[in-house]
Amino acid sequence: MTLLPLAEALERVAARSRALPPERVPFEEAAGRILAEAVRAPGDLPASDISMMDGYALRAADATSPLRVAFEVAAGDAPPRALAQGEAARIFTGAPLPAGADCVVMQEHAARSGAEVRFEAPPRAGQHIRRRGEEVLKGAPVLDAGATLGPAELSLLVACGVASPLVGRRPRVALLPTGDELVPPLTEPLPGKLVETNSIALAALVRDAGGVPLRLGIAPDRTEEIAARLGAARADVLVTTGGASIGDHDHAQAALERIGGALVFHTVAIRPGKPALFGTASEGRLLFGLPGNPAAAMLCFELFIRPALRRMLGDPRPDRALVRAELRGAALSRLAGLTYFPRGVLRAEGGRLFFTPGGQQSSMQIGSWAGANAAARIEPGAGKIEPGEPIDVLLVGPLAY
Repeated sequence: MTLLPLAEALERVAARSRALPPERVPFEEAAGRILAEAVRAPGDLPASDISMMDGYALRAADATSPLRVAFEVAAGDAPPRALAQGEAARIFTGAPLPAGADCVVMQEHAARSGAEVRFEAPPRAGQHIRRRGEEVLKGAPVLDAGATLGPAELSLLVACGVASPLVGRRPRVALLPTGDELVPPLTEPLPGKLVETNSIALAALVRDAGGVPLRLGIAPDRTEEIAARLGAARADVLVTTGGASIGDHDHAQAALERIGGALVFHTVAIRPGKPALFGTASEGRLLFGLPGNPAAAMLCFELFIRPALRRMLGDPRPDRALVRAELRGAALSRLAGLTYFPRGVLRAEGGRLFFTPGGQQSSMQIGSWAGANAAARIEPGAGKIEPGEPIDVLLVGPLAY
């Protein structure tokens, strides 16, 4: 059997993973989405000079003698008029500066007596003022297409009056576990049966990647049944688990052909996950056939499906971070002809990164990903990587400290 090198498999998936048509959504629903068009400021932000302190607004040149407090301005108020020479205005944080004023003196540095105020030291023009357009000028770019809309980005959008940003559409991902041995979650399995859990883990991974998971139940080991479920799914991405190998009861490739799909690759030079399958179906849909073993299915999701979903969302940086770390714990073996991905924990200590592989690396064990936030990437070869040596690590969760 000829195994496709990992780099080539990744390139083939990337070449067929295109951004979905964007959609407009209310800003309340846009958190985490990818902006599909650049946003420019419709006006200056802030729209006027703003006081940064509670105190007094005045002309710095007038502060050599007591000034008459002519009026006050609170946040949200408009100044009633411009300041005349020899006048000051009581002002509060966030209030617009009256015309004629060029500085603000903090109230702690002012002495008020009736309608007059004097100052401890000569102020400097421009002090304690947030200038008009200081954050962004009218017509200037605020956010570029491809920006991920986090809390600050959403605030900028709303400040610019964008009620419904244009964002990448969330890909719908159909999940179909296959196998006569599987029973639904929370069902007591009879001898020879297994509780189906892959769709639970994959649905969570799809949500984390920004997609919408659609669990299709369990399909038996019959090509026509698998093909019917996949063909009827209203999804952008079709994912099967189990049946991706080349045994008598493995039907993923046959089902792909049955729905008019085209095979792109089958079997990749990786461990775990070697039987991974990828193809395209009608209307630009992507189909991934993942191994049934839980650890292998989750790794294949991280390597192939997650980047595809991020590209479909319009993310210009779809890949997980690959970092350099120092190996801790046990030595790791290189594998002839296979890129090996042992799971473990990546931790930051003293400005350095350390990777500790988990004690259980079986692809069949559900818990082999539990507590892991990373997978080392060991290129094909011979010999071992000993503790203390550098190693490449794919970060798939929050960095540990």
